[in-house]
Amino acid sequence: MNRFRWRCVLPALLIGLIFQTSSDAMDLNAHLGIIPPHAETGVDGQPRGGFVELVRALDEVYTEGRIIINLYPVARASHNLRKGKADFVLPTIPHPHIPLEDQPYAFAQEPIVEVSFVLYTRADRPVLSMDKIGNYRIDVVRGTDIFSFAVHGIGDFQQGILRVIAGRSDGFISEQEGADAFIRKNKVKNIHRTLYATFNASIMIPKGPRGKEIDRIVSQALRTLKESGKLRKITDTIHRPYSDWQPHRTDW
Repeated sequence: MNRFRWRCVLPALLIGLIFQTSSDAMDLNAHLGIIPPHAETGVDGQPRGGFVELVRALDEVYTEGRIIINLYPVARASHNLRKGKADFVLPTIPHPHIPLEDQPYAFAQEPIVEVSFVLYTRADRPVLSMDKIGNYRIDVVRGTDIFSFAVHGIGDFQQGILRVIAGRSDGFISEQEGADAFIRKNKVKNIHRTLYATFNASIMIPKGPRGKEIDRIVSQALRTLKESGKLRKITDTIHRPYSDWQPHRTDW
């Protein structure tokens, strides 16, 4: 009788453990802002770029579920987080001029990498005064909300650089790698570069209890990748320390 009872109970326990493991697993939707070449759709229709590889690496060390990659325009990715369609968004930079508690989102405690933002201006015009930067017409990629002065949002790096060359803006502020890649590829000559500031690229998460749980997951995954050295190998393909070079002095 007892033997029969245990034969019945053991399968039930196993089934219960399977369902418990399944219910504890939490799949996460990562929404990445489209920032060529760091996060974009390849010719095969699949996501590619350094930030895509970063999320794939996070997924490898996250054992409690899956991380699903989605690509959206930068501003749309943030909107999706606000609407509850995304669990976290990257890359993003906490607004340096607003206290964290007053910002609409929270951010993972573990940052990803430092990123240098550069002011691109026409080389045949006087260099803009950083102390009076708010007096100029400055373009930024739409969704880059980190400034204390009014800026004009545009679509991408190419548009930002071409508007500077055409005199349609006084300057374009952008992370250096994407804009520099466009300048080098097209051998743009009449551009002057000035370091604007260096920020920490971070992961944006919702506020509240769910955000704290997501922070636990992604911050621990980032720390694991840092300890193994894998994070550095990935971020070196995305952002490097500021490079002080001038296109207008380059012999293309």
